[in-house]
Amino acid sequence: MTTRLLALLLLPLAVAAEEVRPGVIAKEDLKEYATLSGARKRIIDEALDLAAKDTWLKYQFGSADPDTGGLDCSGSVYYVFQQAGIEPTRSSATQYMWVKDAGSFTEVPSGTSSLDADVFDKLQPGDLLFWSGTYEPKDGREVAVSHVQIYLGHEKSTGKPVMAGSSDGRTYRGTKRSGYGVFDFQLPRAGSRGVFLGYGLPAKLK
Repeated sequence: MTTRLLALLLLPLAVAAEEVRPGVIAKEDLKEYATLSGARKRIIDEALDLAAKDTWLKYQFGSADPDTGGLDCSGSVYYVFQQAGIEPTRSSATQYMWVKDAGSFTEVPSGTSSLDADVFDKLQPGDLLFWSGTYEPKDGREVAVSHVQIYLGHEKSTGKPVMAGSSDGRTYRGTKRSGYGVFDFQLPRAGSRGVFLGYGLPAKLK
């Protein structure tokens, strides 16, 4: 068997190895879960229930409906919030403005490198997390927000912060994942195109 033929035969296995399902965790495995109530508890419940479904929801740009087999980042927020009885806007940019216009957005200064920084003192489970620069939007949006996830809090077992949503390439416990589920919440590395902007949830929902 030639080297080229062997490479072609192994290619599907290599592609499959790169595509790993995001994390799935129980609500009780989150340190802050027992203290939650109201909208925040409903958001976390719905976010984790969706992640735990047997069907692996892939990352699917433009989708806010799990029945299509996948969701994009803002589509997953839109769906989870609707299931929690909340009517958000649809895109990551308008979700950002929804939080900001409510006066509930906490800006994280560019260059912040640690989640222990004082600016994260207000961060709570259920908050939306916003990034820019993760890709180049083509829809003419007025603000450069390009990615959103739902903050879940800290895992009891690792003590590390986690988030839920749909993504194509973020990690969970250090392993690159794709689709809807639980991911590590990390700030962008120095030199990354992505920029973490901040977080929040409209006060009327808290």
